[in-house]
Amino acid sequence: MSILIGVPGVIARLLLVSAVGLGPLEAYNLGNQLYARKDYAGAAQAYERALAAGPSAAAHYNLGNALFKTGRIGRAILHYRRARALDPADPDVTTNLDFARSYRVDKLKSDAGPFARTLDGLLHRLSRRAAAEAAAVCCVLASLLLATWIVRRAPALGVGAALFAAGALYGLASERAWAAEIASRPAVLVVPEAEALSGPGPEYKQILLVHDGTEVRIRETRGDYALVQLPGGSGGWLQKSAVERVYP
Repeated sequence: MSILIGVPGVIARLLLVSAVGLGPLEAYNLGNQLYARKDYAGAAQAYERALAAGPSAAAHYNLGNALFKTGRIGRAILHYRRARALDPADPDVTTNLDFARSYRVDKLKSDAGPFARTLDGLLHRLSRRAAAEAAAVCCVLASLLLATWIVRRAPALGVGAALFAAGALYGLASERAWAAEIASRPAVLVVPEAEALSGPGPEYKQILLVHDGTEVRIRETRGDYALVQLPGGSGGWLQKSAVERVYP
């Protein structure tokens, strides 16, 4: 990729389009170069090519940054949320996600209280995969220590078994919290605005108007329409092309 050093951004984008065999790492590095040149549209294209090979927290995060710079708030939020699911410990992801949300036209009030938000944050400190792995490892260690404690009756072994059992329970609870979030089918509005209708068709009346970046949950799909629920419980039918699921 050294041939791109000093090449104008437009030429670099042409090289991206023509590079059919561009690998994910090369595409990611090219995206970084284009982003540094402030060619955010080209950088977004490169990061999307990198993600074609599979999910990556870094690629989703950088793609979110590039999309935000081009004014595509909804798609930026979408990729920040995907990055957060893969690497929830990265504070930059959470910071940029909250920042992008502040630019939304629709200022919807969350239906979750302070306690629920705190609990949700605690249960999402690990990714789903990391939580499942932690639960499995802690369960095995707790079982081994408990078996040893039964034989030797050493207090330290009992304390260790209890601590690892608590770790296993936390990992299991975290994994189940991610599973519940994925099952709720969260989605993001990715068009400038869309009419929420009272039914799945253009003949139904408009209930409300929602804008780019609004986060919803898909409750049902019928034909070209999806029944979505907004925070607070209101909602309606949107064209499926107007929303994209966070977890495909």
